[in-house]
Amino acid sequence: MRQQTTLVMLASLACLLGALAVCASDPPTRHSDAEPTRSLPAWAQERLRSPAFRRDYAVATDLDPSVLTGDFDGDGRPDVAVLVARRATGARGIAFLHAGSPHAWVVGAGHELGNGGDDFSWMDAWSVQPRGRVAGQRGEAVLVEQREAASALLYWDGAAWRWHQQGD
Repeated sequence: MRQQTTLVMLASLACLLGALAVCASDPPTRHSDAEPTRSLPAWAQERLRSPAFRRDYAVATDLDPSVLTGDFDGDGRPDVAVLVARRATGARGIAFLHAGSPHAWVVGAGHELGNGGDDFSWMDAWSVQPRGRVAGQRGEAVLVEQREAASALLYWDGAAWRWHQQGD
């Protein structure tokens, strides 16, 4: 009986060690701030690393994808949209980086835009949409959604980012 108990304990220990080895080899499920932005063009990475931007915002990785690329301002060059969180409050939003401009336009994350308000934490999906869906739209748009509830198109009109409600 004693030998059987020892064998059961050894088998249990072997299973535990095997499970620990599998867990240790699994890749981490949480991304660092740098991971989603590594594949961005150098000019976009520089803007996201600037002290002025980093003082107020952090790249958010709680939505997949956390970065979109499209010609948002209609100039023929790829632009970037990055999920961000305002450091002071945690409010979520989107930073738009246009290839031809040194400025980062932030919507949400403390900056109110349309029915989206100043915190886009409600958003659970987003995607790039073709140009021409809204009058005055210069380039491609970003569809922001709360699935099975509401959606809107965010688009550049040549001077500012605008909100066009799609559905409630």
